[in-house]
Amino acid sequence: GVFLMSLNDQAASRIRNAVSLMVRGTRLALAHFSYLRAYFRHSTYVRETIEGRRRLVGARRVAVFVHFDRGGTVHDYVDHHLRLLENVGYAIVFVSNAPVLSAATLESLKPRCALILRRENVGYDFGAYKEGIAAIPDLSVVDDLLLANDSVYGPFHHPAHILEKMPPENADLWGATDSWEFSFHLQSYYLRFHRTAVQSAAFSEFWSSVRYVQSKTWVVRRYEIGLTQALTRAGLRCRAAYPYRQAAAALVETMLANGKAIEGLDPVRKEFLLQLFRYVDTGVPLNGTHFFWDYMIARMGFPFIKRDLLQKNPAHIPLVSYWEKVVSDSSDYKTDLILHHLEISLKNRSV
Repeated sequence: GVFLMSLNDQAASRIRNAVSLMVRGTRLALAHFSYLRAYFRHSTYVRETIEGRRRLVGARRVAVFVHFDRGGTVHDYVDHHLRLLENVGYAIVFVSNAPVLSAATLESLKPRCALILRRENVGYDFGAYKEGIAAIPDLSVVDDLLLANDSVYGPFHHPAHILEKMPPENADLWGATDSWEFSFHLQSYYLRFHRTAVQSAAFSEFWSSVRYVQSKTWVVRRYEIGLTQALTRAGLRCRAAYPYRQAAAALVETMLANGKAIEGLDPVRKEFLLQLFRYVDTGVPLNGTHFFWDYMIARMGFPFIKRDLLQKNPAHIPLVSYWEKVVSDSSDYKTDLILHHLEISLKNRSV
């Protein structure tokens, strides 16, 4: 009976692996097809350009902020982020992939922004970043270019404190976080390019190569990962302000020093920590913003929480429901900004 159970487990494992390979292969094939189609797409998907009340011409510090909401709403947590970016002197190019933006919404954006672009939702964030960068009148005067989007809640701390962790002396391109999945790269929801990077041939060549591809697999593999790889190959320094290795190393140190302490934990947390340790110890790369979200916020001062962690929790991270306490204990951020968005957006789920 045990032998048969073992055979059944092996067969089930083989089937799962085969299905996984088929799915990955299909996604990759569709990604290549989408890339080929991109050559026949429009040269731009911007449908409307609206002037804001801030000055963009001659701006040395520019932020391209990408937005998407099916209903066209610019939620309070987004407005909070824009206000803080404006506060530290960024001229904001607001790029919306939403199907529609109401006249009232556009009016509310104008005081914060230098330029508002309405575009079709083609090419994911990198298509929107590309068109936002192209809208900057003169890149040659830009010393500081920030690319950000609405896929995170925050920042929980003033941007001045975050930007202090991203000085030009230590790197030409900064990301808030990095990832080692597939290849080392900076995650694209928050990227800061200093002058050396902005003015480099590698920067120009990369954005010229970006196509409006409707494949998330392609965008992640070729553009999110490709950006860091391209700039690194060109000799530019790429670093993360809140690196994955720091959080992973802290877990290993804690487990080695206080391994017996986990015996007193509840079974769910105990099993999760043991599994995390096994992954990290064997070099399996994880998404730090999901698996180490609470440590990063509470101990590393990480200023964001990923929206999909709270909305979907795709990796089934336990105890995400205490996000509000972690954020409140670590910052003065008004968690109602997050809660209000979750109340509107969540379906058949609570956190």
